[in-house]
Amino acid sequence: MPTAKLDTLAKAILADVLADFRLQNLGSEALDVEYPGPSIKALKTKFCVDGGYSNVDFDLALKALEDGEFVGTGPYVPHENDPYSGLVMIGLYSKREFLYLTEKGYRESQKAPAEKKPPAPTVHISGGNFHNSPLAIGENINQTTTINAQNDAEVIRYLTSLLGELDPAGSESGKEEVAALVDAAKAGDVPRAKPIFQRLYGAATEAVKGLAWAVIAEIIKSQFSGGSGP
Repeated sequence: MPTAKLDTLAKAILADVLADFRLQNLGSEALDVEYPGPSIKALKTKFCVDGGYSNVDFDLALKALEDGEFVGTGPYVPHENDPYSGLVMIGLYSKREFLYLTEKGYRESQKAPAEKKPPAPTVHISGGNFHNSPLAIGENINQTTTINAQNDAEVIRYLTSLLGELDPAGSESGKEEVAALVDAAKAGDVPRAKPIFQRLYGAATEAVKGLAWAVIAEIIKSQFSGGSGP
């Protein structure tokens, strides 16, 4: 049976699940298992409250993604049986708290029309690894930026400037949350850093997300490697 064509909303949801997959820096092996991806509740808020879609639109789009096996939901947990009941249910069910990407969903998300891409911007993070992101921001090609990950003010200034790509007027108002994001990264607190990052850059282009996360990921990584090297 041929797979139904995904509508605009379903494609947008799938794109967000793909973006989260990349932000977590997961490998191909994750496409064969359940992993904690973006919150269904948060996605529904984004597209229904902020994006103007109805709850029915969202539910039908999500159903199309599930029916097509492009995404899965989780976590899967055992049924809780009533100890005083004679009926016993055996097996697992999804609590439908988050979405995760499947191999089929990953392949589907790559079906964008082929186009010639400009050279990607690069970010050099001193005291860490060189990050060359396969992305580009608008006309800012051949962009090279050097960031000292140990300098909080420099990091905050750079991340705030990336917010300006999304909303020039809102970059200043987001500076406080950027500072909170950097604090979480310096503490190696991924669970706290991730939702802040998504609030700040969730509506940004893949290019902006990639460049911003490169810096945050480097700071987090340094906390688990005993500090930056020379």
